[in-house]
Amino acid sequence: MIVSVRHRILKSLFEKGTAPGISRELKDSLLLWLSVMHAAKDVHDLSIARCSRQEKKKSSYRLHVEGIGTFSFRFADGDIQQLNYKQNLK
Repeated sequence: MIVSVRHRILKSLFEKGTAPGISRELKDSLLLWLSVMHAAKDVHDLSIARCSRQEKKKSSYRLHVEGIGTFSFRFADGDIQQLNYKQNLK
């Protein structure tokens, strides 16, 4: 379950379902990934095709999603904390 979001746009999407200044395609993709991460009970639940997961430090992870960007977060006691996002620029 996501308990804290650092990224301003992700926070707006997670809390309100909308965010100004992003394309509809990116918004839809981010909303999908937010729902996947919110449902995750364990970091292994995020082992999905077209993405790679790496552990930075103990309980800190980066999730690279092809065509979307990179999510970084801490996973502790079944909760995703300090969720952040960086868009991949083409």
